[in-house]
Amino acid sequence: MAMDVKKIVSDCIASWDSHDADKIVSFFTEDGDWTRPEGVFKGKEELKRCFNVTLSNVKNIKLTVSGNGIITEGNKAYNELMVSGIYMGKKVEFLEIDAYECSDGKIKHVRSVYDRLSVVKQAAKGWLPKMMVNSMVKQTEKGLH
Repeated sequence: MAMDVKKIVSDCIASWDSHDADKIVSFFTEDGDWTRPEGVFKGKEELKRCFNVTLSNVKNIKLTVSGNGIITEGNKAYNELMVSGIYMGKKVEFLEIDAYECSDGKIKHVRSVYDRLSVVKQAAKGWLPKMMVNSMVKQTEKGLH
């Protein structure tokens, strides 16, 4: 029987609503890994730690499939998500793109990209942090507008 990669990925995304790292990590193989802007997390123990830190730092996190949705090909899936929540006391929302590889009905590899600077820009509090973040943003956008 062929594995339903779209259902595996969709159910994993939906599991984030539980805010339960054990439930989220249950979708991964024992040696599964997730490459994110913050680093590479390998194995269920590291994944669970990563998920717990994310759930602790981003209150009321919500992942919503958007844009092109979930696209599958063989044992691979790709998706666009809008991620929202409360980070550093401020509401943030950002686009995340993920690439999944599945094996034996579980997720083996995930690679995610999103704009961390955009998240920090939305969450910055106080005049000095805002000024510093906005200065970095302006430098990266110099000549583009």
